[in-house]
Amino acid sequence: MRKIFFAFLIISFAFVACDNGNDENLDDLKKENQELRDALAANSKITKVEFTATEMILTYSNGLKLTTGIPEVLRGEDGTTPKIGDNGNWWIGNSDTGVIAQGQNGTDGNSPFIGDNGNWWIDDTDTGLAASGADGVAGVGIQSIVFDEATGVMTITLTNGEESKFVINNTDGNLAANIMEDLNGKYLVKKITMGDIPYAEFEYNDDHQITKLISYAANGYQTFKSFDVEKEYENALPVKVITRRYAKEKTTEYSDEYYENSITKEVEFGEYKGDQFIEENSDGSYYYYGYQWNNEGKYYYYRYYANKDDRLVNELVSNGDGTYTVYSLYSDHSVYNDETSTYDIYYRYKVYDKCFVYDEYQGRSEMSIKVANNQFKIYSGNSYSIMVEGVEEYRNIFYFRSNRTILGFYEVGDLMDETYSDLVYDSSNKVERIYESKEEGVEATSYILNSYDGDNLAKTESFKKDADNWVKETKYLTFTYNSAGLLKETIEHDAEDTETVVAKVDYDQEGNPTEIFKHYGDLSYGDVFGYYNFEIINPETGLRYDSDDVYIEAGLHSVAKIEYNYTMKNFFGNTIAGLFPELYGFNFNNALKGATLSNSVVAGAIEYKDFNEGGYPETMEFIGSYLEYGESYTGQLKVEYQKIED
Repeated sequence: MRKIFFAFLIISFAFVACDNGNDENLDDLKKENQELRDALAANSKITKVEFTATEMILTYSNGLKLTTGIPEVLRGEDGTTPKIGDNGNWWIGNSDTGVIAQGQNGTDGNSPFIGDNGNWWIDDTDTGLAASGADGVAGVGIQSIVFDEATGVMTITLTNGEESKFVINNTDGNLAANIMEDLNGKYLVKKITMGDIPYAEFEYNDDHQITKLISYAANGYQTFKSFDVEKEYENALPVKVITRRYAKEKTTEYSDEYYENSITKEVEFGEYKGDQFIEENSDGSYYYYGYQWNNEGKYYYYRYYANKDDRLVNELVSNGDGTYTVYSLYSDHSVYNDETSTYDIYYRYKVYDKCFVYDEYQGRSEMSIKVANNQFKIYSGNSYSIMVEGVEEYRNIFYFRSNRTILGFYEVGDLMDETYSDLVYDSSNKVERIYESKEEGVEATSYILNSYDGDNLAKTESFKKDADNWVKETKYLTFTYNSAGLLKETIEHDAEDTETVVAKVDYDQEGNPTEIFKHYGDLSYGDVFGYYNFEIINPETGLRYDSDDVYIEAGLHSVAKIEYNYTMKNFFGNTIAGLFPELYGFNFNNALKGATLSNSVVAGAIEYKDFNEGGYPETMEFIGSYLEYGESYTGQLKVEYQKIED
């Protein structure tokens, strides 16, 4: 590029000396000359800044260099960088050259260049001002140099509008500059603190891979672990991952054994019996079967109680122990009768036994009966239309749902869940299987099988251990990607291959995730990013303390919205999860500007300060708010780094 530039200058001089208006070749030469000038001017940008004792050396994106004095705002006197003054002339330092910078009446202006004697020249005039060195860039000067003492960022703006930002570091009087849009990758986040309170801590191996991540949270004046992750590597690949999650509030772990009704339930057959069929029982009653799904030669139907011809409104039958069996009308169904050439009408009912019935509204959706310490029978309630002495009336009915066992109580900071994952790779070093267990050294009880399309994960299937056999679950996940190869959607497939989008990610043009969605609702995978059966349970009743929970409508809902500062790269790499666990596993190219998490917390107006010699910020100041409570907060995080030695 330097040779091209000198050739360009020589051609320019030759053109000025030889142009007599009659040579057609000169027109082509002039056009080519102007195209080269335009290309150099339009594409030039400052990409590197170096310092000597008294000078600042600027490197343009086309490889050319400009040497000027160090601006006074950094140290010492103003430099001698050409700039356009208020009068429209070229100024070098504080000197007006008297040469017009911009052409008038459509003519070209004159651009400074460095002559053989090291001075700034404009056309054939020696300004007498030393450029102190290297080659300038034709048509492009420096419009302004601004230094922000608070952040340590120097912004250089060229006359073509291009802007470059550098972090300036002054160590014992020695200046150094790092461009902020291209960090050198020499630092790893070691610790993040808020005052004396730890926020996140990181450990690395000799290959600079994360071996441990600890994320902290605060509850009042108490600081505790929120989650931590440990990784072991072999041949630079993670082979074991230990994930622990801790209680953020006082909570309870429990398990529910759901009650299976004797009539209304899923029934297995060894052959396909049609989409639906009617079966008459020995007592003259009927069962209606509706086809659900199949797996490996087994066919599953949902069974209802059925009544022929006579449509009955919901009926109650006393069980003689204070409970009732409830027949709840579901729908009718027509079956063609070959003998009579007519349709028989069957009315389908869902049957709930062991029900409690109340005349008045109970003001709750659940109730329980304590049968032993930490063991309860849980009932779900609803309002039904019931025939009472021939009159249709509404009654509050609580039907038996599950046997609940409370497994443990957790105070803030207590370990709630621990998962040991062993990773197995295929011949291309892609994760093929992930075996999981809840105890170290114990044989896995489940595993995930991954399939790939090229480099992209295409499908995951889940297997559970049944005695000595691995049984594949009927539901599985597939994945779609955008044109840049970034994960776009996660799709759940059920036994009937019905597809449900359970997670979705939107990205910007830089490849940063801007909004993350996940599905809430009755799906087997539950929380797509990890399901845990923990709530605040009253140990005396076995029920949630708050029985008036508000449940959001099933479907995709936003988990996080993220904004970025596009003048900066992401300083923290994948360790961003230490700040926001909800963003674990995503890649970020630019620095975070703000994040709204789960429609409840927003951390905005993030400002980066106190940059080290590598261009990494050691202070983060932010202003945020809790959307749910309308409260605002401010904070300052201190970041400690581990430098990667050359």
